[in-house]
Amino acid sequence: MTPHLLNLAPLQPDGITTRKIVARALVALLFSIAMGYAIGKSIEGDAARGRALTLKEYVADFERYRNHLIGNESPIWAMIIAGVVIMVLVFAIYELLVWLVDKVLAAMDRRMNAADQPGTPPPW
Repeated sequence: MTPHLLNLAPLQPDGITTRKIVARALVALLFSIAMGYAIGKSIEGDAARGRALTLKEYVADFERYRNHLIGNESPIWAMIIAGVVIMVLVFAIYELLVWLVDKVLAAMDRRMNAADQPGTPPPW
């Protein structure tokens, strides 16, 4: 069997496929940078609060710290539904950003191809 028979998607020129792969890679890279920055800032803030916390403050507000660790007692089914909704939203945002980056790359590609080419014009 040929690969075309197994893949029902219409064939696309190599340039479009490559552009979409580049768009996905760029968006994944930007997401990774943003998540790394957010996690780093969160850890940095936690460390600063930990360094500033004294034993006296901790003992005086022990119940609040304990309740924070216990959680909000939400049912597991609600957490599963919330997780699914969040993942669908993250995937939708990812796909929207990929589409947008692909359109920007396509516009840049058209602009580069429409530019005057250096050298003498062809004889025809």
